[in-house]
Amino acid sequence: MLVRGTTRAGAVVVIVLFATVASSAGESIASLVDAGVNVLCAKFAAKVSASEGNFASNSPKYHCLGAFQFCPGTFEIYYRGTSAQFLASPKDQVAAWTKYERTQWGLAVKYKLTDLIGSEVCIADNDCKPIDASAILMACQFGCGQKGKLANYRLGRDCNAKNVKDGNQVSVCTYLHRGSGYDVSCFTGVSGDVLAPSPAGLGQSQACPPPSGELGKTRMEVVVNNFTLRFDESASPDAVKRTFELLRSAK
Repeated sequence: MLVRGTTRAGAVVVIVLFATVASSAGESIASLVDAGVNVLCAKFAAKVSASEGNFASNSPKYHCLGAFQFCPGTFEIYYRGTSAQFLASPKDQVAAWTKYERTQWGLAVKYKLTDLIGSEVCIADNDCKPIDASAILMACQFGCGQKGKLANYRLGRDCNAKNVKDGNQVSVCTYLHRGSGYDVSCFTGVSGDVLAPSPAGLGQSQACPPPSGELGKTRMEVVVNNFTLRFDESASPDAVKRTFELLRSAK
């Protein structure tokens, strides 16, 4: 069971999400990109979906829907249609999840949860990983609010503390560890040291930091072989995908 919370300007909104006990295998990178996930963040999206569900997933007990398991309370904030419409539209699911991730990152910055970046999280002896932006976003599934599990961990740095665990005694550290090492620059607007996944045949691609003063506009530059691609805030995931497809066909 995961309890996820967030705040909105002027009011507190509590969002409760439950991970299904036996979720489906999740969506592939290719299917997520087809549905509109930015190619830079597709590997992270697949990692999240793997522990949540696929586009058709519907939790009968908690009424959580889709590849990212939007549950009552979250669903109404990020989607205006019906449950049936949501399940029938992978693009709508991706659009809602993208907004959710960007909102959570905003909260993580606001409440200084990003102070954890650069430290390590260990879930067992000799099983440690660095905390980076993707680790923070994965752990935000426990809530990135001011008094959430991740905020409690930031203050105490104790993975075994009661106040960093959910109702099933799962520690937020498990999610910090699970989410480490992915490119999430399409949600944060800031690229780290992680290389973006490379479409077949294009070689290695790397997301470069946005120009100074432009961090809040999700502007990015991607170097692919001899090409330098620049995407501003208006670039849609479909446009990015088409660009890579054109480069592949021209090679």
